[in-house]
Amino acid sequence: MNRVSFHLVRSMARTAACVAPVGRHVAALAARCPAPMSPIRPAGSALPVWRRAISTNAPAAAAADEPAAEAQAVQPLNSEVVVGQAQKHEFQAETRKLLDIVARSLYTDKEVFVRELVSNASDALEKLRHRQLTSTAGGQPADAEVPTEINIFTDDKANTLIIQDSGIGMTRDELVTNLGRIGYSGSLEFVKQAQASGDASARDIIGQFGVGFYSAFMVGDRVTVYSRAAAPGSVGYMWTSDGTGAYEISEAEGVARGTKIIIHLNDKSHEFASQQVVNNVLKKHSTFVGFPVRLNGKQINTLKALWTMSKDQISADEHKEFYQFIAHAWDDPLFKLHYSTDSPINIRSLFYVGHSHTEKFGMGRLEPGVNLYSRKVLIQAKAKNLLPDWLRFIKGVVDSEDIPLNLSREHLQDSALIKRIGTVLSKRIMKWLDQEAKRDAAKYNTEFFAEFGSFLKEGACTDHYFKDDIAKLLRMESSKVASGELTSFEEYLERAKPAAAAAAETAGESAKAPAAKTNIYYLVAPSRAVALASPYYEAFKAKDKEVLLMYSSLDDFVMANLGEFQGAAIISIESAAAAEAIKKLDAEAKDADKPADAAAKLSGAELQEFISWLKDTLSGQVSTIKESDRLVDSPAIIVDHESASYRRMMKYVDPSRAPELPKQALEINPKHTVIRKLNAARLAKPNLAKLVAEQVFENALVSAGLLDDARSMVGRLNRLMDSALEVGADVEPEVLTQSK
Repeated sequence: MNRVSFHLVRSMARTAACVAPVGRHVAALAARCPAPMSPIRPAGSALPVWRRAISTNAPAAAAADEPAAEAQAVQPLNSEVVVGQAQKHEFQAETRKLLDIVARSLYTDKEVFVRELVSNASDALEKLRHRQLTSTAGGQPADAEVPTEINIFTDDKANTLIIQDSGIGMTRDELVTNLGRIGYSGSLEFVKQAQASGDASARDIIGQFGVGFYSAFMVGDRVTVYSRAAAPGSVGYMWTSDGTGAYEISEAEGVARGTKIIIHLNDKSHEFASQQVVNNVLKKHSTFVGFPVRLNGKQINTLKALWTMSKDQISADEHKEFYQFIAHAWDDPLFKLHYSTDSPINIRSLFYVGHSHTEKFGMGRLEPGVNLYSRKVLIQAKAKNLLPDWLRFIKGVVDSEDIPLNLSREHLQDSALIKRIGTVLSKRIMKWLDQEAKRDAAKYNTEFFAEFGSFLKEGACTDHYFKDDIAKLLRMESSKVASGELTSFEEYLERAKPAAAAAAETAGESAKAPAAKTNIYYLVAPSRAVALASPYYEAFKAKDKEVLLMYSSLDDFVMANLGEFQGAAIISIESAAAAEAIKKLDAEAKDADKPADAAAKLSGAELQEFISWLKDTLSGQVSTIKESDRLVDSPAIIVDHESASYRRMMKYVDPSRAPELPKQALEINPKHTVIRKLNAARLAKPNLAKLVAEQVFENALVSAGLLDDARSMVGRLNRLMDSALEVGADVEPEVLTQSK
């Protein structure tokens, strides 16, 4: 052992008590070492003992008989010794001002300093790897056996945080240039030189602004840096500053290859001396750094950056582990999308849909589920402006080398470019969901749409740009499919084609004539049973016309906002437009009233007298009363009324300002027995006729969903039942069947 090694080991032995258990082995080694007999080796060439102590997952430097728990307590060895005279350098006035801005104002969250320093360490390792790959001399760096990794140590008692890499290191001039001048990025300069020589292998370099190192002064009263360049025979140096106006550089021995940063934490940042706090920060910001990151000897970044890998290289278990990490979930992913593109800019992404979400439990609105990375370093967790808010159930990552970042790398600069990226990703996500729906319709309908359909409906209501794409993903029941099964707009139109062709043939239209415009009809009701029993559905049922059935109050807003789908108008069968469509269907089918039907209904002067009496009886509640063209089995309906869902929404928003029910337009069915008998009763039993008329009207309000409180009709129903029980004749059996 030479003179430098002897003094170095002896110096470490003196501190063995505070670096147990490794210190005890160093002390034992020093006791066995003879005095140096050979000349001094070049400064800085000593083997970095701390690397041998922590470079493996297992504590290889510990003796075989050491207790396991004690062996895991890995601590850094303070092997550096200052041997030269310190030279003091003043920061330039501009640098001093900028340093104060960086330390106090640039970053919104001071934990980001860990991300910045780890990114710098990763760049140093990447530069070393790049130099080894591109070196024409083919020589090995100093301490070639030392693994390329990042080691971080917390010391709660000393109130320090150490971040150390075994990367390319710095010479004295590089320390002055890189650390003494804020805003100069050695990493950016390195990339420019590589690109100028036609070498694209340096694309994993992260740094570009030259301010990340100074974030250490947000949390530190003093920062000390030990660094030795990777070239064989390089000398080690110490750089130190309190971040106010000057820094000092000294020559140092015992400096390992790479850079070691010691942050003496200030009183307000003591939490960063805690292993748990730093562990959480590393998990959040630096999980996917391309080199091993160890905290007090334990590797933190064990997950792979799956979005950078080929799809064929990723196993189902790796997808599950990654999804659970990124989504903070415990289930398996339901769907996954691995998407990459180079236009409009370079993007690598990985998206997941889980099996469930928490909004349905009333646990508050979900935060955005996609994290934004640049070169595998977190830029924004839960990025808000990347995807539309209604896609917040999507979990995953987006990584781009070209995303324009601000100086702190916490915010994006080019909002127009980010918007284009978001548009590309959103369209690809919707295409992916559509593909999943076609690949396995049962899985999409019963697992995905049943759980996440409300998010798609929100998008249909709020996102005009994507509403046509969203419409393809919506599912609902239909009068043409079995109860519980779902269908889509596209399937509705496919089923309508044969019916339209048959109708054209019946009407005697030429096969070469343009196809008649198809409408999409829907009804929003509390349930399928209520929908199929609705008076608004009667005419469509009689003409075998398909109607989509929807059961959520939100569906009214969804369909109204969509308006059409692939050129087909979306029409509520409660609307006046539906009545006009029924008339057109009647005309096309030449389905006019037969003479027998005309004899069985009120008509002419008799009908007009009845309408006049009914309007007087319901004075203040109806605006118009006229004969209906679409009723089959019901006596009356309300038409052209406001949405029942809208009324409920307004009532929920402010119950004290719920809109009053305006006068309604009433249509009556002059063929219905209730209407015909009511016409006879208005003269023979005027009091009973008034009760029945009011009940007919309120029944129509119930069918339209406009009666806010049905308790108002209970008294009238009791009186009607009392009158009905006084009649001697019993009801017919079919009446009992209809009432069920």
